[in-house]
Amino acid sequence: MSTVKDYIRYLRRNDYPALFDDECQRQLNNVIKQYGELETHETILEIDLSNAARAVDYSIRLNRPTEFGKEFWLELDYELLRAEPVRPCCFFDAIGLKDEAGVERFCGELLTEVATVETIEAVKPMLSRVLRAGGVLYQIGSMAGRDQFDSLRVFIDDARRSDVIECLRQMNWSGDLDRLNEIMAELEPLVEHRNFIVDFDVFDDHISDKLGLNFGSRNKTTAAIDRLLELLKSKGLCVEGKRADVLRFINAFPTFEPYMQNDISHFKLAFEGGRVTKAKAYLRQGDVRYQHDFRAYADPLLMNLELTTKCPLHCPQCYCDLSTGLDMDREVALYWINEAARNRVKVVNLSGGETLIYPHLIDLLDECRRLGLEANVAISGIRADRSTLKALIDHGVADICVSLNGSTEEINRKSRDGYRLAIEALNTLQELGYNRTVINWVMHSFNADDFENMIELAERFDVRAIAVMMFKPDKDHQLPSVPTRAQLLNLNRIIRRYDGKVAIEIEECFSQLRALVGERFFINHNVGITRGCGAGRDGFSVSVDGWLTPCRHLYRQREQYDRLDEYWLKSPILNQLRTVEDRIGAPCVECKYRNNCLPCLSVIWERQRDFKMSDEQCPLGGG
Repeated sequence: MSTVKDYIRYLRRNDYPALFDDECQRQLNNVIKQYGELETHETILEIDLSNAARAVDYSIRLNRPTEFGKEFWLELDYELLRAEPVRPCCFFDAIGLKDEAGVERFCGELLTEVATVETIEAVKPMLSRVLRAGGVLYQIGSMAGRDQFDSLRVFIDDARRSDVIECLRQMNWSGDLDRLNEIMAELEPLVEHRNFIVDFDVFDDHISDKLGLNFGSRNKTTAAIDRLLELLKSKGLCVEGKRADVLRFINAFPTFEPYMQNDISHFKLAFEGGRVTKAKAYLRQGDVRYQHDFRAYADPLLMNLELTTKCPLHCPQCYCDLSTGLDMDREVALYWINEAARNRVKVVNLSGGETLIYPHLIDLLDECRRLGLEANVAISGIRADRSTLKALIDHGVADICVSLNGSTEEINRKSRDGYRLAIEALNTLQELGYNRTVINWVMHSFNADDFENMIELAERFDVRAIAVMMFKPDKDHQLPSVPTRAQLLNLNRIIRRYDGKVAIEIEECFSQLRALVGERFFINHNVGITRGCGAGRDGFSVSVDGWLTPCRHLYRQREQYDRLDEYWLKSPILNQLRTVEDRIGAPCVECKYRNNCLPCLSVIWERQRDFKMSDEQCPLGGG
């Protein structure tokens, strides 16, 4: 779980000049000082869209289960952020408050923490009256942080326009019901589920003329939110700079560890005197993967270093040109490892060619360990003697990934060389008691029916996981052994059924299989950035000669940057890869998995010389 301090740091990674100025950022330092270490799943920044003033009320969600709900909110008003300590307004969930007996318990057990007994006793009859008027309570709280001691703030839960109007009528609300009804009717087509949450202040004998009309956008897409912002702008309720920055905010890439994502919780119109006086946007930062489909992380999660093109094996599936025999310069490798650490990369894959041939491998492992990076090494089995493997372990390697495509030499040799070497490496790692061995298994049509035997082999050698990988184009840019649809469906059944000690990890590139495995009745869990091809979305690669590429298999898409953050944010190639869903063709356009799959872009490029979501050789063939 993230802390308040984490969310404010994430906020400051991007500039939103129309929303937050330097003074506002200084005010947030007081939030960090007083509340920075609080753990929370969600914070909200309340922005007044109606004028150019840059200020923010800051709210923090705390988990506090009671019989009435799960949450407790602190709201820190901007005008009070200079004070120490900052006095919050406080709100309790009230969704479980159903009757007058509940009102008694709610007031006695919860509200006494945030309001005076005198205030509670005075407004208690009006709380009961809200229930009798048909209002389903959502939250109740105290605005004492604003020196409002004679009332409580009440929120009525999601309700249709007619129900809101009728509840207010029965409460003898003094405001203009007809005008409120007209405004809600205009908003309805753009509002989530066509429902509204209404808030008002409850006094001893009446509710406030001023109320808040809260609503979410019809969906979480940028277009839907922009339509609402455009409507507010047309009414003079949203200044242009703030509209642009709200859209920039919700489209900021999320971080992956801890996971934090920007989103918009809802909008609010302040209604008083028969008119809307202002509009607010409630900008959310949370650790939930909301519906908005982000195209990349704010920082890469993974970096691949192609350390060498040297390898004495001659594998039929290999796409590399091994004749040049290059090694990555040691200083180049160390430079990019340090750049990775500076940019919050988590995992470094050290690959080849044959990685164990690279002369500076131990130096790189030591540097990764010093910088707190998780370093994985891929090997074929060449030079994988006991002393070499022990040295990898002693110098902090994470996963040692052994390439093996068949449980027998006959099956393996159809795509890989060195079966005996791989088996010996697995055996040695088992003898060393190493518990992070992974088998890299590339699925072909000729080894698809061998997977259960591979699981048995992995169990026999105490392997941690089998990484199920998609066949990439070979050195002739061909895909001669693509698995059939029936083979994919069968592998899906095997993976779902297996409950043994070996983890089955499907690489992102193999999105078709991930989409099958993620399917559960009416939903599919294969969503988000990692649902498919991660090239330029959660990872990138450094080629043996120091060029940056989106993925080691997209080695023609080469660019030179000195700084990783500039490459990640400014590369036109990465931007093109991140927008392939906007260029979708057959068979993907009609596939039922189109929202749960992103096919390997190296496969698409090699076959079509274009980047679009259109895998013509996909075994699922449109779902």
